[in-house]
Amino acid sequence: MELSVPLMIYAYWAIAFVIGFAFFRNDILSFSKEFDNRRKILLICSLVILAINAWVYSHSTSDGGRPLNIPTVIVFSIGNGVAETFMFYACFQLGIWLTSKVTQNPWALFVAGFVCFMIYSGFIHGLFWLPILPEHVVQTSPYKPFFMPVQLLIAGSWALNFFWYKDIRTVIFLHALVDLTMAWNVRFSMFN
Repeated sequence: MELSVPLMIYAYWAIAFVIGFAFFRNDILSFSKEFDNRRKILLICSLVILAINAWVYSHSTSDGGRPLNIPTVIVFSIGNGVAETFMFYACFQLGIWLTSKVTQNPWALFVAGFVCFMIYSGFIHGLFWLPILPEHVVQTSPYKPFFMPVQLLIAGSWALNFFWYKDIRTVIFLHALVDLTMAWNVRFSMFN
């Protein structure tokens, strides 16, 4: 029996929610109130990167003439922003945990977490999201070459939020904005 696209998305989110609350309840429910200059600069840079992403994404994708589905935009932005952030954080923490068996060097821990985060991100987007979403990449767009570098900047800023502050909440908000951009531009429906 083949699952519908919405059902596959909801199943993915359910798994992510279970993992998030089973392993990271304390990090999810707590929030670091430390807003030093480094954190403020990181937040400003993260927002600037997201603005650049919105520009690049909206100029390198096509909605294929599909109508805008506002309930999908809202549900997808929030649902995926929360769920996938849990999965990204789980992979980031897995990389740190594995590396901590060998060294406590903070740079080695960060790099290992970031690499695991990026491997998972590539895997889930390449094997899950691209096949189930409608065709939307404009291969001839002059902005397309900027897509991956901007995605790396996004991932780097989120990884630093995780590493320095265990700040899942800010990354959820930032991820929801990225997903809002995607859902607004790709225009698919989760309610067919």
